[in-house]
Amino acid sequence: MDFDEAAQQHSAWVEWSRPQRIAEAIDHLFTDTLPAVPTDWRTHSGKALGPMPQGVDRYSNEMAGNWLSEAFRYFFPDDDALTESDNAELVNQFICYIGDYFVRHCDGRWVNDPEAKVLHEFGPAICYDWTTDIDYPVNLLFDAAETDGFICVTLEWYSRTVEYAKAHGLPHEQLELERNHGLG
Repeated sequence: MDFDEAAQQHSAWVEWSRPQRIAEAIDHLFTDTLPAVPTDWRTHSGKALGPMPQGVDRYSNEMAGNWLSEAFRYFFPDDDALTESDNAELVNQFICYIGDYFVRHCDGRWVNDPEAKVLHEFGPAICYDWTTDIDYPVNLLFDAAETDGFICVTLEWYSRTVEYAKAHGLPHEQLELERNHGLG
């Protein structure tokens, strides 16, 4: 996929997309932001959230699929919360976290898609050398706030890992399940 080369050199984008800055935003999310959720905060089902899991991978099902999916509404009860100026750093942390998954697990790379400007003067996107599909972490964050919560992000992660495994001939539980049922 070709992107406007001048857009990749936009000074705000170059600063925002530095790997160290992205890593620091994600670290801050997991060391300061998420642990601050009150353990007695009530989820949509009325149960107490409980403490953030410790000693698990940041992208594990226990963390992202379970605990974070429940804690997400604490931060973003609706999509209006995404555009509140007090939440700018929080939104940035989540955008970095969402996009970083695609980079780490699906061989993606950050690019500036100027047509996808929503919250910034640039459009953070993840593109791939193995598919023409593009993932937009900002859009996924808005989808999560507008619909079923963070689970829509984890479902997109899962779908992309299935596609990545299929494209690269790698094992994946979903592909194995499809083979076992004569679907693959």
